[in-house]
Amino acid sequence: MEHKKINKLGFTLVEVLVATAIFLLFAIGIYSSISMVFKIVYQSRIKILETAVLSEELEIARNLPYDSVGLLNGIPAGILVREKTVVRNGTSFNLVTSVRNIDDSFDGVLGGTPNDTAAADYKLVEISAICNSCVQEEPIILSTIVAPKSLEGASQNGALFIHVF
Repeated sequence: MEHKKINKLGFTLVEVLVATAIFLLFAIGIYSSISMVFKIVYQSRIKILETAVLSEELEIARNLPYDSVGLLNGIPAGILVREKTVVRNGTSFNLVTSVRNIDDSFDGVLGGTPNDTAAADYKLVEISAICNSCVQEEPIILSTIVAPKSLEGASQNGALFIHVF
């Protein structure tokens, strides 16, 4: 009777499957980490672009004459456009501008005590940006205050400030 010697130097099917499963687990983890890093970098790039676009638009509003700060065919009247699309680095952003007159309580309010007859003390310009082609849920919003060069340009009254030392 002849006995065959069994070669035990190879791997069994179970060992190969377990090793493959462990390798896939590590590979999927590394791939997920790398794709998450790329997603975060992309979102940061989009936010930087949006902030730059918003800063440019706010700088334009700051450099306008006070009477021109407002919305085209809006209240307060001015030359700023309510909605527009801007393209930077191949990415388009939808900008929405709003301008409001602010009645500051420092010098009284309209109909209050004291009564402020020039109720538009300054203007609040707010611009929001959202990426049209990106997966972005919340817009980025920046705002600025634009004040007239004189205290209250629309009225004929003045102000006297006294500092006592």
